[in-house]
Amino acid sequence: MLSANETGSESSLKYLNEKPPELEIEIPKESDLTNDFREFKDVQLPIDILLLTVKDIEFRSSYYYLRNVFRSYERALGLVYFGDMGEVGNTKLKVALFKCSEGATNPGGALLAVKNAVTRLRPKAVFCVGFCGALHRDKTKLGDVIVSAKLTTYADRTVTNLGIYPRGFSVPVGNDIGGLIRSAGFGWKAPLKNPEERGSVKVYSDGEFLSGPEEIDFEQRRCELVHRYPNAIGVEMDGQGVFSAAHDLKMEWVVIKGVSNYADGTASFTEHWKPFASVMAASVVNNILRVPAVFKEWAHYTSSDTGRAQNED
Repeated sequence: MLSANETGSESSLKYLNEKPPELEIEIPKESDLTNDFREFKDVQLPIDILLLTVKDIEFRSSYYYLRNVFRSYERALGLVYFGDMGEVGNTKLKVALFKCSEGATNPGGALLAVKNAVTRLRPKAVFCVGFCGALHRDKTKLGDVIVSAKLTTYADRTVTNLGIYPRGFSVPVGNDIGGLIRSAGFGWKAPLKNPEERGSVKVYSDGEFLSGPEEIDFEQRRCELVHRYPNAIGVEMDGQGVFSAAHDLKMEWVVIKGVSNYADGTASFTEHWKPFASVMAASVVNNILRVPAVFKEWAHYTSSDTGRAQNED
């Protein structure tokens, strides 16, 4: 890990001493999570929205916004928490929240987890929620939220004696989710104790994420990626798996993550931003899902395999 002195001037790294604004909400502790349990055969399917997280703090931040929560167990999924979201109108969205392992293709990672969850729960869309690294200190601040209008993979490449050539892909989100996330920040109020600080947190609804297997915290590597992918503003590890699974299943998908570091060797100095970044991302998701009627015409996942259908409304 690089020291602060090795990664830039004192003025450019003053954020290392900054504390996140105080939250107006209290992130649930593990002991606060519900013990209400229902057998999977008693869960009403299909759901509307699947929320995927990796880290505990990401999970608990998203859990805060669920109502009427219960949990269930399915062998291929593990424990899944079910609840309602939506604040406008009488109809609520049926939401499932669960954790997977870190990384797109690792055992239990996003690719397999999303495939298993979508085919069993049949949602209308998949949201990957949590914290991420930012690639530009002059474009984003710690705590800002990046919404993936586009996702680009960077790890695949061809190596020859003439040079190294990227072989990844760059994909926009689907039409339905793309039309929705353009207004992701409209009406959003950051859940901060001091309302005057709300304007300090921004939502980037047209962001491009880099996604790959590396947990990047090295200034030289960050600079390489910025040079090769100048339009990308965030970097994370799970979106590639989410997209790959969603593409195969013809699902709507999006990655929404708050900035907790700058991928430049200073991540250990900004660990305390992870809870804040996770809550900001979860609150933006909550804002997107405020009006359940928006999703009324969206299709649930369907498959020729009807043997998995249970208790469909």
